[in-house]
Amino acid sequence: MHLYHYAYLAATGLLFFTDCALGFVPKHTTYPTAISTALDLDARKSITFQYSPSSLKHLEAVELPPDYSRPWTKEKTIAITGAFLIGGISTAAGGFAANVLLGDDKAGILVGGVGTALGWYLFGGGAVMESEKLSSSKNGGYDAKLVADRPARLQTILDDLKQEDLIVEQSAHGRDLSTALEYIHLIHGEEYEQLLKMKCEDTDRPVRFNPIYARTLIDEFSYDAAINAVQDWMDSVDTALDRNRNMKPRFALARPPGHHACRSKGMGGCLFNAAAISAFYALSQPGVNNVAILDIDAHHGNGIGHCVQDEPRIRYCSIHEAKDSVTGNAFIERKIPEDDPRTQDSDDNGPLLNLCNINLKTGTGWETGYKTALIETALPFLLENKPDLLIVSAGFDALQTDWSSGLMMQPADYKGIGQELRAKFGDKVAMGLEGGYSFQNHALSNALMEFCSAWNE
Repeated sequence: MHLYHYAYLAATGLLFFTDCALGFVPKHTTYPTAISTALDLDARKSITFQYSPSSLKHLEAVELPPDYSRPWTKEKTIAITGAFLIGGISTAAGGFAANVLLGDDKAGILVGGVGTALGWYLFGGGAVMESEKLSSSKNGGYDAKLVADRPARLQTILDDLKQEDLIVEQSAHGRDLSTALEYIHLIHGEEYEQLLKMKCEDTDRPVRFNPIYARTLIDEFSYDAAINAVQDWMDSVDTALDRNRNMKPRFALARPPGHHACRSKGMGGCLFNAAAISAFYALSQPGVNNVAILDIDAHHGNGIGHCVQDEPRIRYCSIHEAKDSVTGNAFIERKIPEDDPRTQDSDDNGPLLNLCNINLKTGTGWETGYKTALIETALPFLLENKPDLLIVSAGFDALQTDWSSGLMMQPADYKGIGQELRAKFGDKVAMGLEGGYSFQNHALSNALMEFCSAWNE
């Protein structure tokens, strides 16, 4: 490895600590207060949006106050400068020493990470973090700025839908969840389900479900929310397959999300893989021989791939942002774990060749690659086995205003996605919410409404 590799890795480490200090920031610092849509409101009423009240309780304790901010200060600037300085020096020195003494310069990466952390704290980063940490006794002082999946996202969507007089249905309280639980056991196993239940019951504040994944949090409401999310997705399947009423699709406004959840491991904020569970549920219904799943979240749905990889009647395609070659561990030997074997590599098609990964370069928008990927690759792959139902893992974090990806989609572009899907699958579509974090400027809810409007033309 060359010196510039170490410098790059040190800068990557610095970005992590900057995230800790500042929280995630959007790609643009100024937004319009609202994004107008030119949709026919009467026609848009044809689609139904469904949510469970339990979804609004999940991680309620980490909600950020409306006026909460983390401004730049002299102390923060000094701490970040110190982290960069010590991190860069330690990365270069550590790599050189490791190469001379051990004959392996990979140890320099670890030294650089330690140096970056040390520099941050030596120059006052600890005090900066403490001053910005929420002190609410309700959440035990948990650092809520690291939490993306907050109830405000869903509440904002509900408010915007109701303001436009669209059909929003609340799931029945105390409904029968036995079928959802049956299929959760089929995909994840009873042991995993019971583990999640036990951990949720044993906590009175947000905690990590798995110590490795900082942002996969649970609280006392998460288990109930996750099961209800699965049932909401299954209700969407029932609506799509209802041959008697000729109903328009139903969109499950479900939290927590699911597409990262593997068979026996929750990650990426996901607990139960509702899209995969719904696909297996659909296969048990009369007249359903094959199911297609399209994931338009900006991040690869590794969990869906893992859950459906051994089922030839399900085809799964993910359209997502490609990882950078360095941050994707190009310099580190990759070991694929058994409980999460699926990668986003374009040649990772699963043991039955029923998986398709489409990697888009950072900066890709609808007319600069996304439309082509959908029409020329994703749809032909999904249609090849003549599916009786399409399930859409509908993430909206590919928006230009969304901080969690580098893709450049606009809210109106999602209508184009919806139109292509409607043309190929008609109303035999079940949908559910995955990612999408640009809710403060209404981009998230506008993108969702644009996407769904395609079924009302």
